[in-house]
Amino acid sequence: MRLIVAFSAMALAFALSPCSRGATFLSGLSFIPATNAPLAGLLSLTTPVDTRISVLVSDGTDVWERDFYDYATAHSVPLLGFKPDRTNQILVTAYDKNRNAYTAAQPLTFVTAPLPTNFPTSVVLKSEPSQMEPGYTLFLVRGGNGPPGYYTIIDNSGEVVWYSPAPNPTAQLDVRQLNNGDLFTEFEPPTNCFLEMNMLGETVHTLSPPAAYPINPHDGIPTDHGTILYLSDVSRMVSNFPSSDTISNAPLVKTNIDDNPAVEISATNGALVNVWSPLDLLGPTRVTYLTYEFKNGYGVDNEHANAILEDTNDNSIIVSLRDQNAVFDFSRSGQLKWILGPPAGWSTNFQPYLLTPVGTPFEWNYGQHAPELTPQGTLLVYDDGNDRASPFDPPVPDQTNYSRGVEFSINETNMQVSQVWDSSLADEDRLFTTVVGKTQWLPQTRDILVTYGYVTYVNGAHPSAYSPGATMVRIIEYTHDPVPQVVFDLSFFDYTNTSATYAGYLIYRAERVPDLYPHPVEPVADLTINDDSGIPLMEFSADPTHSYLIQASTDLVNWTAIGAPVQEGGVGDYDFEDLNADQYTTRFYRVVTQ
Repeated sequence: MRLIVAFSAMALAFALSPCSRGATFLSGLSFIPATNAPLAGLLSLTTPVDTRISVLVSDGTDVWERDFYDYATAHSVPLLGFKPDRTNQILVTAYDKNRNAYTAAQPLTFVTAPLPTNFPTSVVLKSEPSQMEPGYTLFLVRGGNGPPGYYTIIDNSGEVVWYSPAPNPTAQLDVRQLNNGDLFTEFEPPTNCFLEMNMLGETVHTLSPPAAYPINPHDGIPTDHGTILYLSDVSRMVSNFPSSDTISNAPLVKTNIDDNPAVEISATNGALVNVWSPLDLLGPTRVTYLTYEFKNGYGVDNEHANAILEDTNDNSIIVSLRDQNAVFDFSRSGQLKWILGPPAGWSTNFQPYLLTPVGTPFEWNYGQHAPELTPQGTLLVYDDGNDRASPFDPPVPDQTNYSRGVEFSINETNMQVSQVWDSSLADEDRLFTTVVGKTQWLPQTRDILVTYGYVTYVNGAHPSAYSPGATMVRIIEYTHDPVPQVVFDLSFFDYTNTSATYAGYLIYRAERVPDLYPHPVEPVADLTINDDSGIPLMEFSADPTHSYLIQASTDLVNWTAIGAPVQEGGVGDYDFEDLNADQYTTRFYRVVTQ
C-alpha cells in the first residue's frame, strides 16, 4: 500500500478562475506519427492550468477512449492502439482538478497506412473474446527463412494494433514487456546487447554484457532486484564424449562442447554478478537424440539452453536445456536441487536429483522450452516432444508426433512430479513443432496461452501441400479444464501460397500482456473536499486499474480505513462521503492505492 495525499476535512476545494471551453484552452495541439511504429504517435498540447487528458478515437469502424491521470500543463502523450488502413479522428478533452472539461473544437486526423506488403499473413481460426483473457498478445514474427521480422501486438480479435520492424538483421528471438510499458529484447553477437525500446519504436537504453559471456538470444530477463539473467555461450573441451547419439558403442572422443552458462549482470552497468555452468552442474557426457542436431562455432550443441527464470520463492534459478530434454533447478550457491526430464542416461551421482513421476496420465518433456512458474507453484512447460525417446530406444517419427503445453506439480520434499494439465487432451488439431514454443498462465481467466511457433505437421501432414518446408505458427488459448477447450486460435500462414519455395513463418514466443500502456501507482493529484450539507465529500480522479481505500485520522499518526470510494460520472472519477465526520472536531483523510 502507498500513501498518496492527506487533507483536512475542513479544507476548501481549490477553485479555478472561469475560463472558456474548447480550443482556446487547449493550445499547441498536435499529433506526430511515430517513424518506427506506424500505428502509434505522439500527442502534444498545453493548458494554462494543470489538467489531465482524455482521448476519444473514431476510425470509421471502432470507437475507443483512453484516459490519462497525470496532471500537467504541458502534455506529451504516446497514443497506441490504432489499426492499419484507417482514417482516425482524435478528439482531445482536458479536465482540470475541479472536473471541468475542455474539449478541442476540432478533432485531429491520423491516417494509418496498410500493413507492409511483406507483413506475415494471419488468419483467425477461432475467437471467443468474452471467454478470453483480457489484453493484447505480443511477439516477434518473422519468415521461416530468417530475420528480421516485426515486433507485433494484436488485440483479442486478432487484429494488429502495433508493430515495429525488428531493428537489426542480427538473429533475435524474444521480446517482452517491461513494467514501464517499454519492450525488452536481446541480440546475439556481433550486435551483442540488451535493448529497451519504447512504444514509439525508439531506443531508450542499450546494455552490453561482459566480453567473456556473450549473449545467447534465447532468453534474457530483468529481475526485480536490479539485475539481468541471461544465457551465454562458452567453448569447453570435454574428454570421453560419445561420438554418436544413435550407436551405443560409438568411440569416445575429445571434443569442444558449447556450454551455456546462466549469467547474472547488473542492469545498470553490465557488471558481472554471477555465473553458473550447466556443464559443471550436470556433467558433460550425457547424450540425447538432439545432441548432434546442430553444431556451432563453440562446439557440439549438447545443452542448447533456451530459458532461464528466477524462483523468488526460494531464490533459486531454473534453466531449460533443450538438447538434454531437461529442466533443472539449482540454488544461487550452485547446489543442484532437481532435474525434470526422462531418467535415461544420467550417471549414478545424479540419480538423487531426478524427479519420479506419480499419477496418470503422465508424459515426459522432450526438447522443451519456456518453463514458467504459476501462482499455484506449478511449472508450465512447452513440450516440443522431439523423438519422445532416449538413446537407444526407437524415436517417434515427426509425422506421428505431437507438441503440447503441459503443467507439472513438483514435490521437492518427496522428489516427485505429477502432471496437472495437458493441452494435447483437447479435441483439436494435433500440432508438432521441432523447435521453439511457449506456455503462459493467464491470471484472470486461469486460461493457458500456448505458442506453437514452428509447426511442421498438422494432424500428420505438412501445413503446405506445395512446400514441405513451409512452417506454420499457431497461437492458441485453452481453458484450464481437464479436457481443454479452445477459445482463441490464430494462425500465421498463407494458405493461398502455392510456391514450392514458400517458407511460412516462425514465432519464438508469444505472450499476453494486460495493456499497451503501463499503469504505475501515482499520487492522487486532485483530491478535493467539499461540504455536502455538512458531510465531507471527497472527490479525486485516478487510474481505475487500481483499487483505492480512504483512511482517516485525528492526529496524522494513527490511521483507520473508513471505506472505499465509488466511481461517479466519468471513468476514473471517484467520490466518497464520510457520514461519521460529525463525531470529530478535526478529521484528516488520505487515499491509499491497493
